[in-house]
Amino acid sequence: MSAGSFHSRWKIYFQILLVILGISLVAFVYLKVDMFLTNQSIADKRDILSGQTQQLESYKLLTGYNKLQAVKILEEKQITMPWSDHITKVIAMLEDLKKVDTSTSDTIVLSDFNVSIDKITLKWQVSNLLLLYYSNAPKGIRSLIDRFSSLDFVKNIRIQTYDRVGDNNYYEFVLEANVVNDAGTGNTTK
Repeated sequence: MSAGSFHSRWKIYFQILLVILGISLVAFVYLKVDMFLTNQSIADKRDILSGQTQQLESYKLLTGYNKLQAVKILEEKQITMPWSDHITKVIAMLEDLKKVDTSTSDTIVLSDFNVSIDKITLKWQVSNLLLLYYSNAPKGIRSLIDRFSSLDFVKNIRIQTYDRVGDNNYYEFVLEANVVNDAGTGNTTK
């Protein structure tokens, strides 16, 4: 019996090894099929990517695409200008001009006001050129030029010519100033 039990043990070992071999063979075949399908999927994705890359390269050659990219870059770098703050400051300055002592014969009249993205133009009339240029801080006198130059978003203030208006002793002139582009300088006005 001992020979039969020895033979039966080898038979069990052989069967276990056969089952392990069968499972290993099935796992090997499964992994090979899975690797083949994964490689096939990767190859398909590479083909799609290659086609999309070629399509993108053809788009990049178009003039419109280059302009669109340039606009996007400009939009990313552009900081919006606080026009509401600028207009509020101009209105405050004009309100301050209304408080000029009118008991004298000195008058300041704003007759036209134009604002664009890069320039402000104001058409004025003054009864005396001292109102335009003369300032005296201890007496509380501020010239029109000083008031206008106190606005932090304007630069290059200029008056091209003065015109005398009739016999009224009024001087009419146009005051122009460039608007500071906050986005270009990196400054923001609050």
